Amino acid sequence: FSRAFRAEVGVSPYAFVVQARVERVKDALLNTRKPLAEIALMCGFASQSHMTETFRRATGMPPARWRRERAV
Repeated sequence: FSRAFRAEVGVSPYAFVVQARVERVKDALLNTRKPLAEIALMCGFASQSHMTETFRRATGMPPARWRRERAV
């Protein structure tokens, strides 16, 4: 499955799921005022720290800073 998925989509199934979760976090950061811990659980992360670490790896900055810099 993993080889076929990677050949079709271009990334591993795990990387695909992580990317989808990070995109969902970005959407929640922009469109809600929920605290980070609540967003983490809502988006399938085990904890806020796990979300923060994953988000930082994907975007280069922590979610709170990402939210602040894009606040309207």
